[in-house]
Amino acid sequence: MSESTHDLVVRTIAATRFPFPGQTTWPDGYVTNTNVPTQTIGIDTPNGKHFPDIVITDRTGKIREMGEVEMDISEAALPYLTAGSALTDNDTPTKVKHFFVYVPAGHEERAKQLLESNDISYAGVRGFTVSDTGEVGIVPYHTAGDQYDHQVTPPQIV
Repeated sequence: MSESTHDLVVRTIAATRFPFPGQTTWPDGYVTNTNVPTQTIGIDTPNGKHFPDIVITDRTGKIREMGEVEMDISEAALPYLTAGSALTDNDTPTKVKHFFVYVPAGHEERAKQLLESNDISYAGVRGFTVSDTGEVGIVPYHTAGDQYDHQVTPPQIV
């Protein structure tokens, strides 16, 4: 998938899931930031600076949650997936990190296995679809954190 498709998915996830429409438990002062198309919030990794796709900060600028959209999940992502997870909070009912990975539908199990076999704490693995008309849908595959986050985002254009 192209970079423009990646950016479309990032924007849709940020707009429809951080927070969910009507969510009343979203903490006051949380801000949803994306690094598409402009890279603004970077993190240090063993391979240098990385700009996570979605970064949720609190009113002080501290990173609380993060989401990565992986078009082709592989071991090459491990340095920044590990670093991103480490920077997020664990304010989840199960104390896993507030870290989410989104992959094309059908690649969810590979993402879950990659995270778990490398001891990367995460709150959820999600699959996404993109229609020919630009509608993006999100389907939870595995939720290790708050079950409230296990919501489907129906295909839509944002």
